[in-house]
Amino acid sequence: VTQNSSEFETVFENHWSRVYNVIFRLVGDPDEAQDLALETFWQYYQSNPASRENLSGWLYRVAVNKGLNALRARKRRSHYEREAGSREIDEQQSSEPEQETILSEEREVVREVLDQMNPRSAKLLVLRYSGLAYAELADALHVNPASVGKMLARAQDEFQLLYNQVEGG
Repeated sequence: VTQNSSEFETVFENHWSRVYNVIFRLVGDPDEAQDLALETFWQYYQSNPASRENLSGWLYRVAVNKGLNALRARKRRSHYEREAGSREIDEQQSSEPEQETILSEEREVVREVLDQMNPRSAKLLVLRYSGLAYAELADALHVNPASVGKMLARAQDEFQLLYNQVEGG
């Protein structure tokens, strides 16, 4: 079932930038983030989610899933990872290339850690650090808003543990 185009355009305009930014934070490549965001809206257009009051939660959940799936696929294509990192450095054209290299490597470590985490915890962290409030996180993950704080603390602990393992060798 499809919906009318004016309703779709409104949803697209209202949610595009946040959906894109959530995915970009995960994949780190603007072209891939744009493709995945478009896929998210195409899925919305085709599926017409039943729960209109939780539309943003549905969109963010689909977006994060697409981003995490892309990371898993990327793991199988390591050359693509290197290409994305070098393009980011080229685009920024910093006067401090050493600092940019360090930041690029740090982003790759963060992506690797997110890929190793429990998927729900990874989604929670990505959405939180993309600017979603606790209530929005609860909607996106279908959890009680009162449990978001505890879940977030556990996710941060899991991230820190895995990050230390990756950084330690």
